[in-house]
Amino acid sequence: MFLALELAGSLDLTQFRRLLWQRKLSHHILEQADQQLLLVADANHVEQARLLFRQWQLGEVQPLADDSSALSGYVNTGVLKNAFVQSVRHSPLTVLLIAVCSVLWLLAPLDQPGRVVDALLYPDFSFGTGLIVLSKVLASLSIRQLATMLTPILLHGGLLHLVFNMTWLLELGRRIERVQSSWSFALTVVVIALCSNTIQYLYGGGNNFGGMSGVIYGLFAYIWTWQLFDPHKGLALPGVLILFMLASLVIFTLLGLDMIANAAHMGGFLTGMFYGAIVAISSRLMRKASAKVKP
Repeated sequence: MFLALELAGSLDLTQFRRLLWQRKLSHHILEQADQQLLLVADANHVEQARLLFRQWQLGEVQPLADDSSALSGYVNTGVLKNAFVQSVRHSPLTVLLIAVCSVLWLLAPLDQPGRVVDALLYPDFSFGTGLIVLSKVLASLSIRQLATMLTPILLHGGLLHLVFNMTWLLELGRRIERVQSSWSFALTVVVIALCSNTIQYLYGGGNNFGGMSGVIYGLFAYIWTWQLFDPHKGLALPGVLILFMLASLVIFTLLGLDMIANAAHMGGFLTGMFYGAIVAISSRLMRKASAKVKP
């Protein structure tokens, strides 16, 4: 997404957004403090959106009053179909994770515990006693327990929880898959999920948690670290998204709400930074070493 406008938070953009949709300009509004940030999907649409806003404010253009309110009236289905095909082609693992999370949200929502949810929760290594004995855990560790150390990231509660996480998973996951590879993305998700879930279990007060948000913050930190240590690879984020993610991490942490897995957020973020730094620095050193040995 590309920043087009920074507007006052009190400004009602309902009619302007209708105008943008009617002109087929895909966009998103980020609310940040007392501001609204208008982001557009295509860099070529930045100036067009700015011009439309000026014309709309002057009353020179207005959204059509008699247009259809149906989704097909605002969305180019051909573009959506093409975008989906491209996403599956270039970011298959990201799309697969979104699909699995969505299906599980329908069949086994986290806020409605059942057999499926119980089977996918982080294993209780205290065995009901509240006391974890490492030697006992290692002696009884199974493949199933290793798997369920990862599966909480697939569980979500309300629709807002799911949509927020899947939106960011699509944004961050496709960047990694397209620049690096699906295998690199898979390994990154596993490392972050394992660490963030474990930290949440140890410091969050039990194993009744789920969601992709710990991984989301880890993927953000992973990309940001590559941007800092090896920008040559082209894995990067716009400055406004970096500020948004950092601000949300701080705000969620300060709020300290029980419904938010803050330990997973911070654990994922730190894991992404550490793991990203290791692989980014290694990549940079290997590239330099390879350049030296060439005749």
